[in-house]
Amino acid sequence: MKDGVVVDFEMNKVCAAGTGSFLEEQAERLGISIKGEFSDLALGCGAPPPMGERCTVFIESDMVHYQQRGVEKDGLVAGLSYSIVQNYLNRVVGDRRIGNRIFFQGGTAANLGVVAAFEKVTGKKISVPENHDVTGAIGAAILAAKEMAPGARTKFKGWDLSKKKFGIESFECRDCSNICEVRKVVMEGEDPLYYGGRCEKYDVKRDTKSGSHIPDLFKEREKLLYSAYAGKAAGKDAPVIGVPRMLFMYEMYPFWKAFFDVLGFRIQLSSPTNKEIIRNGIEQIVTETCFPVKVAHGHVNELMEKGVKRIFMPSIINLKPAKEGQLFTALCPYVQTIPYLCKSAYDFKDKGVEVLSPVFHFNAKDPEIRKEFVEFGKSLGKDRAAVEKALESAWAAQGEFKRKLLERGKEAIAALKPDDTALVIVGRAYNTMDSGINLELPQKLREMGTLAIPFDMLDADSIIDGALSEDMYWRSGQRILASAQLIKDDPRLFSIYITNFGCGPDSMISHFYKEASAGKPFLQLEIDEHSADAGAITRCEAFLDSIRNTKGKLKIESKEKHVLKRTNIKKKIYLPNMSDGAHALAAAFQACGLDAEVMPEPDEESLKWGRRYTSGRECYPCILTTGDMVKIVRQEGFSPERSAFFMPSGNGPCRFGQYNRYHRMILDELGFKDVPVYAPDQDGNFYKELNMVGGNFSRLGWWGIASVDLLEKVLFETRPYEKNTGESERVYWECVHKVCGAIREKRFPERELKEAKAAFRRIPVHEPGTKPVIGIVGEIYVRSNRFSNENLIKKLEALGAEVRMPTIGEWIYYTNFCNKRKTWQRGQMGDYIRTIASEFFQKRDEKKMENILNGDLRSGHEVPTKDLLRNAAPYLDDSFEGEAVLSIGKTIDYIGRGAHGIVNAMPFTCMPGTVVNAILKRLRENNENIPYLHMVYEGSEDTNSMTRMEAFVHQAREFKDRRSPGAQADGRV
Repeated sequence: MKDGVVVDFEMNKVCAAGTGSFLEEQAERLGISIKGEFSDLALGCGAPPPMGERCTVFIESDMVHYQQRGVEKDGLVAGLSYSIVQNYLNRVVGDRRIGNRIFFQGGTAANLGVVAAFEKVTGKKISVPENHDVTGAIGAAILAAKEMAPGARTKFKGWDLSKKKFGIESFECRDCSNICEVRKVVMEGEDPLYYGGRCEKYDVKRDTKSGSHIPDLFKEREKLLYSAYAGKAAGKDAPVIGVPRMLFMYEMYPFWKAFFDVLGFRIQLSSPTNKEIIRNGIEQIVTETCFPVKVAHGHVNELMEKGVKRIFMPSIINLKPAKEGQLFTALCPYVQTIPYLCKSAYDFKDKGVEVLSPVFHFNAKDPEIRKEFVEFGKSLGKDRAAVEKALESAWAAQGEFKRKLLERGKEAIAALKPDDTALVIVGRAYNTMDSGINLELPQKLREMGTLAIPFDMLDADSIIDGALSEDMYWRSGQRILASAQLIKDDPRLFSIYITNFGCGPDSMISHFYKEASAGKPFLQLEIDEHSADAGAITRCEAFLDSIRNTKGKLKIESKEKHVLKRTNIKKKIYLPNMSDGAHALAAAFQACGLDAEVMPEPDEESLKWGRRYTSGRECYPCILTTGDMVKIVRQEGFSPERSAFFMPSGNGPCRFGQYNRYHRMILDELGFKDVPVYAPDQDGNFYKELNMVGGNFSRLGWWGIASVDLLEKVLFETRPYEKNTGESERVYWECVHKVCGAIREKRFPERELKEAKAAFRRIPVHEPGTKPVIGIVGEIYVRSNRFSNENLIKKLEALGAEVRMPTIGEWIYYTNFCNKRKTWQRGQMGDYIRTIASEFFQKRDEKKMENILNGDLRSGHEVPTKDLLRNAAPYLDDSFEGEAVLSIGKTIDYIGRGAHGIVNAMPFTCMPGTVVNAILKRLRENNENIPYLHMVYEGSEDTNSMTRMEAFVHQAREFKDRRSPGAQADGRV
C-alpha cells in the first residue's frame, strides 16, 4: 500500500499454496497437535535444519529425510516454519521491497512458529489481528455489500448451513475433449453446487450477456491466423505434411500454410490443444521442460496416432527483426531445439515417420534465407524456382496477417472510452493464443465484462529501438517489453503477463517488464498442466479490483532508456569466483594496471543475498553472482567511486547474456548507479572490447586461463590416488599462485609450469589410472564452481572415481568459432580478422604449455571445437549455439577415450542443460547405456544426492569391469 491505496499486489503465480493444510498434514505425520504443540516445539528449537524453499512436495521430502537422520520433532517443525517463510518471500514477494508495517492474516497466522520465523527472517515486527482466520471473509463480505444494488436479495445461505444434509456425486463432462470429472454437491432445498472442472461451466454461474457486447478479439485473431493465406490451396491428392499446432505456429502459420500450399503439399494440422494431447505430451517427454514444450510433444504424438508419416518440425533460430539492421532476435533454446527433443522422446524410424527438421535463420541476409529454403526444397524434390515462388507467397501471407492484426487492434483501442479498462494479454504467442494453454482466460474476462486484447494487436515493433534490441536478444522479449511501454502510456490499458513454471527467458524478462511498466501494476500468471480456471479467475478478479482502486491515482515514472554501457572501467574491478581461472584473469588485469580482485568463493551468505534480490526463478549462477555482488557493496570500506564489476555478456539464446543487465538493475536499486558492470560481449567484438583494458590483456589472460586449465587436469588425475591426503591440492594452489605471479610480470609461465610438473611428480600415489573415469559435462559455472555443485568432484573422488572435466579454454575456443561464423556472415571483417589472429596465438601458446607437461596427462590433449561439433551433429545441429552442443560433443569424446560414466551438472531449470539431459537419453542408448547421472543444483540440499552418487559410481565401476580386457575370459561378462 502507498498513501492508503493498494498500488501493487501479488498472489502465488502457480497454485493456491494450501500452507495451512500442508502444516496440518505434517503435524499429523509427526503425531503432534497443530494447535499449540507445533508452535511450542518450533519456538523451542535453537538450530533448525534447512528444508529448502521450493514447493511443499520438496519440503516434505526433505523433512522425511531429516526425520530418518534422527532430527527431533522440534527441529523438524522449526525447519518447516522457516521453509514456509522462505517459500513465500522468494516465490511470492520476490524482489519487491518489504515495508516496515507487516500485516499477517489467514489461518496460518495462528501458528506462532511461522510468525516468529517471519520476524526472524525479515527482522521486522509482524502484526497478527485478533480475527486473522476470517479477515478475508470479512473483507469479502464488506466488498459484496458495497457492490450489491440497494434492496437486492443476498445469497447468504444462513448460519445453520452446517446442520443441513448434503450429498456428493460426480459425473464426467464430455462437452469438450478435456472430459473433466465434475463433483456435484446436493443440499436440501438448494440448487446444486459444482466443483472440480478445468473450466467454470458448472462451477460459476455468470451473466454471459454482460460481455456479449464486447468483441472477442482472440476469436477474431484465430480466424485471421487460419485464413490469412487466400491463395490456391493444394489439392486433396497432394502429399501430406503434418504440422503440429504448437509453438511458432501460433504466429507463423500463415507463412507455412502459403509456403507448403504453393509448393504442392497439403498441411494436416494436429487438433487444438486438449486434455488428451496434454496428457500424452507429459507422458512422452524425456525431461522436465516448460509446459508449452510438453504440449508440443503431445501434438507430435497425435499426428503420429493419426497415421501421418511426414512431420514438419523446423529448428527456427531467430525471427525477422523489428527494424532493419537489428542483429539479435533469438528464439528460446527449447523452441530452437524442439526437433531434437522430440527425436529423443520418439523413435521416429521405428514408427516409419520422416521428420522434416531444417534449420532457419529468419534474421539472416535475404540470400542466406533463400539458400536455406532452397536446400529444404531440394529435400522435398522441388527446384529453386518453385521454392522462391512459394517463399514469395509465404511472406505475403504473413505480412497480410500482421497488417490485419494491427489494424484490428487500432480499431479496438480507439473504441475504448476514457474510463474503460481493457487487459492486454502479454507473453509468447503459444502461451497467450492457445486456448488449451491460456485456460480460455480471454473469454472468461469477456464474460466478466472486460475486453481482452492480444498483445500482437499493439504495434510493439514501432518502438523497438536500438537500446531495446541490443539489451534484449530474445525477439519475444523485445515485443513483451515494448508492449509494457505502450500499455504504460495508455491509462485505459493494463496487462496480464502469461508465463510458465521453468520459463528461462521470462525469469529475466519479468524483472525488466516490471521496470518498463514504470509503476503500473500488472498481473503475472504461471500456467502449467496442473492449472485450473478457478485459481486464475480468482487472480483476475483480484487484479481488476486492484485496478479500480488505483485508476487515476497512479504516478507513472518517466525514464529515458539508453543502450546499456558494458565496457567502461574504473580503478578496481571485482571478478566473480566462477573457477580457479578467475585468479589468473585478475592477474592479467593487474598486469595491465588495474586493481582487480577475485570475489570470495560463494557461500551461504551469497545465497541469502542472492535469494533476497531475485525471484527464485532465475538460474542458480545468476542468483549466486547477484549475491556475491551484494555482499561486496555491503562490506565496510567498499568505494563506489573507484569500483566496477566484471560479468561477461553474450547474445543468447540462454539467460547468461542477461546477467549483466540484471546486475545493473540491482545496483541501481541499491543506490550504486555509478558503479559500472564491465561486460565484454562474447559475440563478434569480444577481443576488441577486452583489449580496451590495454597492455595486451587478452593474451595475458589466455596464458593464465590455459595454465590453470592444465594444472587442474593434473590435479584431477593425481588427487584420487595420493597417499597423503591434501598434498595434491596444496601443490596445485602453490602452482596456481606462481603462474599468477608470472602473469602479473607479463611473463609466459614456462618456468612455473616446469616447476609444477616436477612438484606433482614428487607426490606419492597409489596405482594411478585404476579407478573408473567419470566425465562431467554441463553448465560451465555450476560444473566449475565448488560451492554451487556442492563439491561434486571431491565427492565422486571420495567414492572411488577419477574425474575429467572440460576446460575453460574449450569455451573460449568455441566462442572464437561462433564469432568467426557471425562476423563473416555480417561482413565485419575487422572483428573476423581480430578473432583469427587471437586464436592463432592462443593455439600456439597452448601447444607450448602442453609440450611442457607432455606425457604427464593420461586424459591427453583437448580436441578441437570442430571435432566436438562433428561428434554432436547426429544429435544436435551446431546452429543451436551454447554449451549444449559442447556437452553432447564432449560426452561422445569422453566415451571414445574410455570413460565409464557421465555426469550432467546443471542449475535448476537451465534450458541448455535440460536439452542435454533429453538428448543424452538417445545418445546413451547408442553407447552401451553408459552409466549416467543428472545432477541439478539450486542451493537447496538434495537429501538423496549422495545415495544417487554412490549408486552411480558403483555402476561405473561395473561398467569398467565389463569393458576391461579379459572380462569375458574370467566369466565376468
